Amino acid sequence: MSHRLLHRRQFLVLATAAGLATLTSNCNRPTATPSLDPTTASWDDVVAAARGSTVRWAMWGGSDVTNTYADQWVGDRLKTDYDITLNRIPLSDTVEAVNKVVGEVQAGLTSGGDIDLIWINGENFRTMKQGNLLYGPFTDLLPAMAYYDLENPAVLNDFGLPIDGYEAPYTGSYYIMAKDSSRVDATPQSFADLLDWAKANPGRFAYVAPPAFDGSRFLLTVLYGVTGGYEQYAGADFNEALWEQNAPQVVAYLKELKPYLWRSGDTYPPTQTRLNELFANGEIWMLPIFISRVVEGLTTGQFPDSTTAFSLPGASLNDPSFTAIPINAGNPAGGMVLANLLSSPEGQLEKFKPEVWGDPPLLAVEKLPPELQAQFAQVTADYGLPLQELTENTVPLVNAEYTTRLENLWETELAG
Repeated sequence: MSHRLLHRRQFLVLATAAGLATLTSNCNRPTATPSLDPTTASWDDVVAAARGSTVRWAMWGGSDVTNTYADQWVGDRLKTDYDITLNRIPLSDTVEAVNKVVGEVQAGLTSGGDIDLIWINGENFRTMKQGNLLYGPFTDLLPAMAYYDLENPAVLNDFGLPIDGYEAPYTGSYYIMAKDSSRVDATPQSFADLLDWAKANPGRFAYVAPPAFDGSRFLLTVLYGVTGGYEQYAGADFNEALWEQNAPQVVAYLKELKPYLWRSGDTYPPTQTRLNELFANGEIWMLPIFISRVVEGLTTGQFPDSTTAFSLPGASLNDPSFTAIPINAGNPAGGMVLANLLSSPEGQLEKFKPEVWGDPPLLAVEKLPPELQAQFAQVTADYGLPLQELTENTVPLVNAEYTTRLENLWETELAG
């Protein structure tokens, strides 16, 4: 396995023995389920092998709403329908799970590993796929895939990298912008507009410090927005010459913006939770944010009723995420059953509800039976945001190396 794949963020847990020990302490090593070849097994075989087992799901644990969805709805359905017990492994960063698998495999644990499914995308998926650390391909076995548009790039690719059956679709996330319309009249339509607004309203805009997940997403939107759009970066390969040509424009923009940020850019919010708190208490009036977090803020009353969302055409992100099974999973059958439940129409509908999570579906609603289409339409009507309007001009994510380079560039040129 090439060490080049392990970006600084991806060495975090491998370099910290305590981190590995902590993750291990959250896992009860199972008795491995019978070996399953996903190329020959039937779905009935998978369900039979998983029944009565425990499945360990490693997922970002920084949101009460996502944790509740997992523990209650997902956990209850697994137990009721399949007699499977869910063990949720909370992560502060998905890289912890990736490095856990890397560490196990490097130590010779090629089966019976501690993680059966990972909520994943982007750099972490690239690391595992290129490092031959994924079980599969398995998605052709999942009954839920019948409800997905298999020509949709958002379903087939992850940061420009073909999924090839090693990930199951999970979230239909979109990274956009929000503002307090009681304080902000203008709605920026470009990064030039955003800069002008920030200069006219110093201290009222902020973004999360990269390489935290949300902060890295903001950097990618800047790359698209100030260098001429995402199309030039599309495709599976990273373009070194294009990066060298365009990176200085990103640095110049971020440096020009910095003095007009919250606290004059001397410090940055470390997490999206902290950024949302600044918006909720009126310290900032505009922020980049995922749609589901806007819905959560409005539903819980954290955000003022005057909060509105908007996208920056050609720069706001269509940012789906997926689930994947490690190559050494102790219970790959349980991982497949869980992945199918999360991809299923019922799972997608439940997490779409504003009072549950507010995360949009990734499936193709038109493929559903009429009664389910009606239920999705009702949630859309109750959503509280104009979902189609907000998402129709979002754009895909590109090769994860661009994000890695952006993170390194920010730490070198902007941090502190």
